[in-house]
Amino acid sequence: MEDPRLAALQEAIEARGWRWRLGKPIPYGTQVLVEDGRDQATLNYYPKQGRTVVGGRNTPLRRALEELALVTAGFVVEHAEIGLDESGKGDWFGPLVVAAVCVDPAVAPALVRAGVRDSKTVASGRMADLAATIGYLIPAAARAVTVLEPLAYNERYAAAGNVNVLLAELYAATAAPVVAQTGVSAIICDQFAQGAARLEAAFAVAALPRPRQAHHAEGRSLAVAAASVLATARFQEELARLGALAGWEGPLPAGAADRPLLERAARWIIAREGPEGLARYAKLHFQPVRALLGEE
Repeated sequence: MEDPRLAALQEAIEARGWRWRLGKPIPYGTQVLVEDGRDQATLNYYPKQGRTVVGGRNTPLRRALEELALVTAGFVVEHAEIGLDESGKGDWFGPLVVAAVCVDPAVAPALVRAGVRDSKTVASGRMADLAATIGYLIPAAARAVTVLEPLAYNERYAAAGNVNVLLAELYAATAAPVVAQTGVSAIICDQFAQGAARLEAAFAVAALPRPRQAHHAEGRSLAVAAASVLATARFQEELARLGALAGWEGPLPAGAADRPLLERAARWIIAREGPEGLARYAKLHFQPVRALLGEE
């Protein structure tokens, strides 16, 4: 039986005067090809995740289809909820950033029109502007961002011995002021480290409501999507600040995949500030970072 959300999308596409047809088979989903007489875009719909992914060239059709998909098939905001997300967990350089955002039905349409969605689908160059829009639409009391700088991160990681223990504590600490200011008890975040117990324990210690965890929450919850944008934008800002502080050629490199670039940046910092200086810029528990410091 056809998913009613996909049927609603197809009806909305027809209402715009566009044509659609089924595309190639995709794992766990349905692909729809959409045409407006001039351009074509693809829409992949994943029913179990409640998620849509729009692809194709950057045309007016694609941009309009992205907004239509968000409004029609995703981000149904029936009540106020607080979303949580993080950025920087898997990156060599930069802080660990956690954001909490409370979204209610009244502000949801404006966020959707602004293009708020999972930060992984937002162009890097748009992130700061989108975060500023969220800051304009969401009152300061209904959002919070926690930045754990590398030096503090390394100290707390050494004490905790596990990044997910540390992350659970940061989630609770970031949610606390938003819960207190808004009185909202519905909290949602992405599925946490293959289990709920660690995060629930941190929230219980902080006397906070039990959070709901969901796979791909940033594609299901507008509040989590907004939090993902705020966290990612702040992480990018911190990489730029730390790059300038280190005298590097730009923002410190993100991620953990481009080993030659990451190692070149780390060696640059070590040459300028000594091995101990790297702790002000990098997360020292990554094995390649320890190897650069001669600890492996």
